[in-house]
Amino acid sequence: MNEPPASLTSVVTQPVPTPVTRPHPPLTGRHAARRVGFVAERCLPIFIHEPVLDRVLEYSDQSADREVGGFLLGSHFRDPSDGEFIEISDYLPASSVTSQYRWLTFTHDTWSRLHQHIDQQSGKDPHHQRLVGWHHTHPGFGIFLSRHDQFIHRNFFNQPWQVALVVDPRRQELGFFQWQDQQIVNSGFVCVPASARRRTLGKTPRNRITSDHF
Repeated sequence: MNEPPASLTSVVTQPVPTPVTRPHPPLTGRHAARRVGFVAERCLPIFIHEPVLDRVLEYSDQSADREVGGFLLGSHFRDPSDGEFIEISDYLPASSVTSQYRWLTFTHDTWSRLHQHIDQQSGKDPHHQRLVGWHHTHPGFGIFLSRHDQFIHRNFFNQPWQVALVVDPRRQELGFFQWQDQQIVNSGFVCVPASARRRTLGKTPRNRITSDHF
């Protein structure tokens, strides 16, 4: 079953209060974040931290013959100049799922583990422990949302600041999907580097980012 139990629905369905005002990561200068693909108008810009994206890609590599997935944690904020944006600052692999080659189901235990993780981490950083999206893989069959995927997104990730990330570990491709005028659309994103010292900013995380699907 994909539906979370009644005791856990607040994790998925509770609206986030008015976003905290804070500037988004810099888009210019030495430590600039890097745009990948095109962010359509009326879509909230997606900022994902490079170490988080690396974790997603590494977890995606665990299976080439069945889907795996997880949860994207962070929050949405309001930049004083540019308006609202989504920031993904943590990733939790989904445990106790049932999956095959072309589908993934979140179980009662999956949602319970998510609930426990958010409760444990919220005290440390409450502004970065909201459920802002989900991730899953399409091993060898490309970047898109199937009908089953769209059902999950429409029912459990239906806030304008909630996104989906699809990774094809065989083709080494990925793509974000988000809400635009009540429709789910393919979207670009912004990668926030871990540090200018550790990586060359022009290099993609593990050379795995492709903009072919944006």
